[in-house]
Formats: sequence, C-alpha cells, structure tokens
Amino acid sequence: MMRSFIFLSIFLFLFSACIRVENPIKEHLQPEIYPDYKSVVIPPNIAPLVFSVKNVKCIAADFIFENEVLFRAVGKGSEGVKIPIKKWKTLLSKSIGGNFYVKVYTQNEDGIWKEYLPFEIVVAKDSIDAYVSYRLIKPGYEQLDLMGLYQRDITTFEEKAIIENSQLESKNNFGCVNCHSFRNYNADSMLYHGRFVDAGTVFIQGDDAKKINFTIEDIGKASYPYWHPNASFIAFSMNETRQVFHVFDESRITAFDYSSDLMIYDYQKNEVIIDTRFIGDDYYETFPSWSPDGKLLYFSRADYCGALPENNDKMRYGIYRASFDVETAKIEDVECVVDEHFTKKSQPFARVSPDGNYLLYTECDYGTFPMSQKDSELKMIDLQTKEPVDMAIVNSDEVEGYNAWSSNGRWIMFGSRRLDGMYSRIFFAYFDENGVAHKPFLMPQKTADFDLLRMKAYNVPEFSKNAVSRSKYQIKRIQAGEAKSINVRYK
Repeated sequence: MMRSFIFLSIFLFLFSACIRVENPIKEHLQPEIYPDYKSVVIPPNIAPLVFSVKNVKCIAADFIFENEVLFRAVGKGSEGVKIPIKKWKTLLSKSIGGNFYVKVYTQNEDGIWKEYLPFEIVVAKDSIDAYVSYRLIKPGYEQLDLMGLYQRDITTFEEKAIIENSQLESKNNFGCVNCHSFRNYNADSMLYHGRFVDAGTVFIQGDDAKKINFTIEDIGKASYPYWHPNASFIAFSMNETRQVFHVFDESRITAFDYSSDLMIYDYQKNEVIIDTRFIGDDYYETFPSWSPDGKLLYFSRADYCGALPENNDKMRYGIYRASFDVETAKIEDVECVVDEHFTKKSQPFARVSPDGNYLLYTECDYGTFPMSQKDSELKMIDLQTKEPVDMAIVNSDEVEGYNAWSSNGRWIMFGSRRLDGMYSRIFFAYFDENGVAHKPFLMPQKTADFDLLRMKAYNVPEFSKNAVSRSKYQIKRIQAGEAKSINVRYK
C-alpha cells in the first residue's frame, strides 16, 4: 500500500510540474509535432489527436476556440499529451464547420519552458464511418507468423480482434487470414479468407454463417472480394500468387500473380459464374470492384508479357470496366478507363466514390502489389470529365496504397509507409464537395508513439458503419467447421 502511495505521489508531482508553465521562452515558429496534425481537416467524430514533440521532458497544449482556452492537455516525453475525451468531443462539437487552434509548450531536461506559435485544425461538417478493419502483419513474408483481422473504433481508441490465426489449431503452421470485406459498409455482412489451416472463405450474413471452399481446379483460389451493392453477387479474382525475395533490391520482396482471372459468386444460389472471356493466359484480371449502382464492374487487367517471374517488371495493369446485367449476371461491353500503354505504369486497386463521380486507385511501376514499390502513389480521375484530380498533397516520398472511400465519399483512407519506410500505417484525408483533397493525417492512437512501438503493418483497411457483432471465438468455430462445396457454371 505504501509503495502504491509513493508511486502515486511521484506521478502527481510530475504531472503537476507539467501543468505549471513558468516563464516560457517565446519561439516565433510552430512546433514540430509527431504525428503531424498541423493544418489538417478532421471529421467531427474522430478520436483525440494525441501528439508529442521530440526530445522534451514535458509537453503542454492549450486547445483554443474563438480565442478562449477550453482546456489544457499535458503529457510526458514521447507518449504525448493526454487529451480528455469528453473535453475533446465538446471542442469538436463547437468547431464543426469551423476551426480551433492549439498552442504548444515544451519543457526540456533543464526545466526551461518554450512557447510556440499556435497551429490550426479545421473540423469538417462531414463525419467519418466509425469503424476501420485491417489485418495486422509483420512486413516480412518469409513465413507465416502471428497475424489477425482487427476492428478499430476510430471515434475512441478501442480495438478488438475479429479473428486471429493463433486461434486456429496447427502444429507447424499458423495459417493465414486475409481479404476481409463488408457489404455496403455493413459489418453484419462480411467475409474473409482462411488459408492453409481450416482453409475456406467465411461468410457471415446476419444470423446465417458458413464456410465455402472456393478453390476451382485449373483456375485458382478466390481472392480480393467486392460485394455487389444491391444484389446477391460478389466479384472475386482467382489468383495464384507467388513471391520473390531480393538480396540487393530496395524492395526486399516482390509479389506477383502467376495467373489471375475474374469470377462472380451468387451467394444465394451458392453458384460461381465464370465467363470464359475472363479466364486464360491472354490477359491477367484482378482487383474487381463495382460502381455504386452495380451496373459497372471495374477491374485491373494486363496483357500477357512472357514467363514469370523474370518478366514481372513488364506487367502493367490498366483499369477497365464492363457493363453488368443483374438479371442475367452477364458481363459485357468492356472498355478501358486508364490505359496502361499510355501511362507506362500499372494501376491496381480501383475504387469508385459513393456518388459515382471519382475513381481512386494506386499507380506503381509494374504489377499489382504496390506496397512493395517505393514509387507507389494514389491517383484519381473525375469520371465525368476524364480529367485527373490533383493528389499531390496526399502522396509522400514513400509507399502509398490500399485505398478506400468512406460511405459518404468525403474521406479517403489509405496505407502509407511514410513514417519509416518499413511499416504501412493508416492515414485519412478529407475530400471536399469541390473535389479537392486535403492534407492527410495519421489514424490517432492512445499515445503518440503507439504505431512506432507496434512492429506490424496495417494491411487492406476497410470502413464500416458498425462493429462486427460476433466474437472472435464464434467466428473461429465457423472457420473450423466443414467447408461447403460450390456449383460452377461457365458462360
């Protein structure tokens, strides 16, 4: 009891020392904070933006609205300021459609305080979807290691596991879980793939749950799902993915598709529909996605360019789309949207904005795995005018990819390795009603150094409006069950 009292007394003394900002030296510049939240546009329902300043003993920050200090947050070292969530929510509610300012004070080891010029944070009128789901995985892929699918409430700091591969029984292999996907941002309709251990695709549709075996002989395994917005179809690509490891190359690893084709799955009929025009060796199709009205199927496609992997750096994927008849499940009238022969680049991961007006995608030198290429960046075109949208403010000198839209089309989410060149973290950027992208910001965490200490990459983030209702133990039982077979129909 005495030890706890002493610890509490020391903590309160240090905490109060940070509150008392005495005789600060005024600096005529803004502070260099981490993460960089200066001059960003944020949603009115985001968790507190915890930040720190390097190489300081204490940090204090005044949060100012209309020239009035609403509250002061204080903190120690690299962990950053401790922002009370209730006061933060009050500040955001007052600032909707406007802005607030943050004035930072720092204290060094000698006890000297510095006062910096305030910086602005703008609060948009548009909210962001409350949940983000992702896979956490080590960036090395020599062998499967502990990984899982997780869901984060980005209005708070709560994170929970959807499924972890450590739950799956195996003596020699952890197995793999990947390609999680939701229908219309609704976590009550979800799927993901399990590989190697209890393999199959897990479907959860409200009270209905099942596991499907999607391996089709001579074609490949189902990957990269995308739910149709208003019918019982899910588009998949069928991929045989391989990896090459490098000793001297900066990328360290290159992944490529040895083959890839398209298919449509009708989950009500438990039937796979394969259009023979989209299988075979002449073209490689991958990363399907639907337009918001479900009438167009977008996908990336490359011409066959010779034996792989030696010709992988010649594989360039353009973005194509085809009309889709919901009544007959027929794909027709294929047209090119972004021509890889013109750009001399590769364009994977195409996603149409919820209003149907913009196409967001990743561009890299070759292939469909942009996170292994430092030159990868986000691109966008206006589908009405066919003109490019300026995305320079969103991109960095490091890898960008894994892009997604919020349900209202006002927020872009993507993965980036800009912090250290090694791990991909989640960033958000506001995309306003005038079609202008704004400076991105890192997904906020409990402490400023949280992501620096978490030695895992955030993989394929997806938005949802609600949380996955089933526990990871319930979902594990579904994956551990017997996989049902499918009917295959060729057209």
